[in-house]
Amino acid sequence: MLYPILVEYYVWWCIALLVVTWFTRVHQGQTRSNFMYGYAMLGAIGFLLDFEWMGGVIFGLIVLEVGKKFKAWLDEKQAGLGKK
Repeated sequence: MLYPILVEYYVWWCIALLVVTWFTRVHQGQTRSNFMYGYAMLGAIGFLLDFEWMGGVIFGLIVLEVGKKFKAWLDEKQAGLGKK
């Protein structure tokens, strides 16, 4: 059920990945630039070569970026619980 959505809105998922990367890696300047170039390259190659499976890869990268930030937030909450 998710697959047709990933294929249909491929370009929007790529833009969403770039936006998520921009905001989740705010304090990592050079690393953020490298990830942005890499993700844009993956998106462009997937679009130009019409790789339908690349939509799943892009979605997975979005989940990884958001999950990394969520894990950092959970670790911060856990450290706060230990201090009380």
